[in-house]
Amino acid sequence: MASYVIEQRIFDIFPAFRRGVVVATHLDNSSPSSELTELLAEAGKNLMATAEASDPERITVWKDAYLKLAVDPNKFTPSIKFLYDQIRKGKPPRSISKIVDVMNLISLRWMAPCGGDDLKTILPGDIKLGMATGDESFAPLFKAAAFDYPLPGEVIYYTPQTKKVMCRRWTWRNADFSKIAPETADVAINIDIMAPPFAESDVDTVLGELAGLLEKYCGGKTTCFKLTPSSPSFEL
Repeated sequence: MASYVIEQRIFDIFPAFRRGVVVATHLDNSSPSSELTELLAEAGKNLMATAEASDPERITVWKDAYLKLAVDPNKFTPSIKFLYDQIRKGKPPRSISKIVDVMNLISLRWMAPCGGDDLKTILPGDIKLGMATGDESFAPLFKAAAFDYPLPGEVIYYTPQTKKVMCRRWTWRNADFSKIAPETADVAINIDIMAPPFAESDVDTVLGELAGLLEKYCGGKTTCFKLTPSSPSFEL
C-alpha cells in the first residue's frame, strides 16, 4: 500500500502549515460543465471587484514562506500569488476541465494554493512533500522533454521511488507527467493553508467544499485527509 507523507522538517520550519488532501476516484472529467464554468467566472469577477493594490495576508504568508526558504517569490512566484496577480490584470482563469475548474474555484474562493495530480501516473509509488536532495527530476507542464533538477533543500512534491517531481518549490510549478487530463479518473488534490492567517477549522471546511464540488460535477467517491505536525501521513 502506498503512503502519502509530509516530511517532519517541513512542519519544524512551518508549524502553522496544514495540508488538506482530497483523494477522489472514478471521476468523470471527459466533458465540460456550463454551471461549473459560470461559477468559476463569477468567482473571478468577485475577486476582481475586491482586489487591492497590496497583497492580502493569505498571499503574503506564502511570500514570507518562500523568503524563509531563501527563494525569491518575485522570481519563483507562489501559485496563489500568480493567480491573484492575473485577476488584478483582468485575466481570470479560463475553463480547462471539470477537475481543474474545481481546483481553481477553490483557490479563488479561499485564496489558497490548490493543485492536483493524476494518481494513475504515480501509484503504486509513495507520495511525499519534503526537501530535495538534488537528484530528483522534473519536467514542467507542457514541456515533457525539458528536464530539470531541483536544488538540494528545495521543497518538492514527489514520489520517492521514481524521484519524479510533481511540483517544485512547494507551490510554484507543476510537472507534465502527472497533469490532469480529460481521461483522468483518480486524483489527489491538495489545498495548502497556514493557520494563521486561516483558522484551524478552515481546513475541514475547505476540504468538505472541495469534495462536494468534485462529487457534484465529476461523480466518483472522495475521501478527505488533514495533515498536521501530529498527523503527517496517511495510507493511499
